[in-house]
Amino acid sequence: MNDKIVIIANGSITGINFHKKLLEDADLIICADGGANTAKKMNIRPDYIIGDFDSADSSILDFFKDQNTNIIKDQNENKTDLELALSLAESLDPREILIIGAFGDRIDHTLANILCLTKIKAGVKAKMIDNKNIIELVEKSIDIDGEKGSIISIVPLTDVSGLSYSGMKWLLSDKNTKFGWFGISNKLTKNNAKVSLSEGKILVIHIRE
Repeated sequence: MNDKIVIIANGSITGINFHKKLLEDADLIICADGGANTAKKMNIRPDYIIGDFDSADSSILDFFKDQNTNIIKDQNENKTDLELALSLAESLDPREILIIGAFGDRIDHTLANILCLTKIKAGVKAKMIDNKNIIELVEKSIDIDGEKGSIISIVPLTDVSGLSYSGMKWLLSDKNTKFGWFGISNKLTKNNAKVSLSEGKILVIHIRE
């Protein structure tokens, strides 16, 4: 089993040093197509590169091939490059999947990337992160660590029952809500908080000041 797999998607990455630190304890690194271009800029050798290679630079693919990176060309038109990378990651039996480079100027790509979290099998901890945002899919509960005043937003992806949270400015206790309700711009009142629910799926978005 691999404890932590990091996927580099083909979105924007600002703060190279911040993101390189996230890779330091990775057991495996997977690039989703053009994420290979980012890996080269970061001076990181991925273990795998997967996609249809319409965005990865061919010279960079050749470079990593010479570095013994596994290059997997998959032209499945029914899956995005990130979906392919996630399927590969899950086949490698991880406890945690961390995705960087998932956000960018294309709102359709960003939204599709975020919703890919719903496709990850139960029992695998998964989140997307950049130097300001952390997004996690939660089905049962999550403990949140952060600075007092940090913003926490809750976005249900389904109907939800038993939604509760503590350690935040506006609290909920055993709330039932339909898809379409939003809990936007709550704030941590201390350095830790907890969100839980009995049924459903939510996105927990932690925005660091």
